[in-house]
Amino acid sequence: MTLEAAVVVPILACLFTFVLFFFRVMQVQLCVQDALEDTGRTLSVYAAVKDSQEEEYAVLAKSMFIAKAREDDNIRKFVTGNVFGITFSESCFEGNDICLRVHYQMKFPVSLLGKKSFWLSQQTIYRKWTGWKDELGIQDGDRWVYIAEQGTVYHKTSGCTYLNLSIQSVEDVQIAEYRNESGEKYHKCELCADKINKFGRVYITNYGNKYHTDLNCSGIKRTIEMIRLSDVEGKGACSKCWKE
Repeated sequence: MTLEAAVVVPILACLFTFVLFFFRVMQVQLCVQDALEDTGRTLSVYAAVKDSQEEEYAVLAKSMFIAKAREDDNIRKFVTGNVFGITFSESCFEGNDICLRVHYQMKFPVSLLGKKSFWLSQQTIYRKWTGWKDELGIQDGDRWVYIAEQGTVYHKTSGCTYLNLSIQSVEDVQIAEYRNESGEKYHKCELCADKINKFGRVYITNYGNKYHTDLNCSGIKRTIEMIRLSDVEGKGACSKCWKE
């Protein structure tokens, strides 16, 4: 073997070894992350049924993670200390979030600059399934309301029957027989009355008092926007949903 070969071959062998090791590190990281995500999802659901202290969450997180991670050969073989060498010391469970942060060591295939191992860190964050207390969207006395694009009033809920219309298709020759929920007759809509009715059918709603020849008429089509009550200008409150 020549002098050049004696120098080059070991270098290439080391490079090849470290390239393979790089992919091994990625495998281990994927396995650790999978166990972290599984633990985070389980804990977030657990928070919905039981209000636990931070210490209890820490114990549960470690137990759940170990149960999942110990199934993986890559973690058992290449992480220093196996699954028990993975620490959760910087994890946080305060407030509405679950932050799982782990640290662990992996050994180099050969000593590198005097170092035989190196540290890796990974984390995941999940929100606890504890719901939202501000159900009405009230903030400093200012709540969310709903308005239609062409509407003249604002609504307490998007489910208001004046916004969430129940549209029926009926024969135009029978329109005189129909009544709305208030017992009123239906009259022609001024917006679409002049349009040609090709199919002999018109559209009505339970609470409106107009019949329409065009299903896309702005009188029955609703484009709803949610805004703060303080931002509403020139509109009154809906007489139906604000009384309920």
